[in-house]
Amino acid sequence: MKKLFVWIALILFLGACNDSSQRDPVVFSEPLPESEGEQLYLDMKCPTCHGHQGSGDGFLSAGLQPKPTDFSSAEIMGEIPDAQLKEAIKNGKGKGMPRFAGFTDHQLEALVRYIRSLSQPPSN
Repeated sequence: MKKLFVWIALILFLGACNDSSQRDPVVFSEPLPESEGEQLYLDMKCPTCHGHQGSGDGFLSAGLQPKPTDFSSAEIMGEIPDAQLKEAIKNGKGKGMPRFAGFTDHQLEALVRYIRSLSQPPSN
């Protein structure tokens, strides 16, 4: 009888532990990347200088001269051709912008598309 009680208690305990309706949903502090370009932007650590929103206010930006480009400004980004962005990514720019020469043309295109999206108003 004692063994039966132990087995019943064990089954009830395991059943209670496996109740998925009791679990809290996982909440991420930052949204997951929505595009390959955004993933590259994060992987390259661009937010360190350019900021997560691309406004040039990353935590290392204060010590840089010249200041990182403000990708969120439509006025500034309207004056920079895609070829110039790709050149800066591939070969670096000045002392502050490191070079990332290992990207494929496809990756560069995806990254430039994402950078350009930072100066666009959000779509509803």
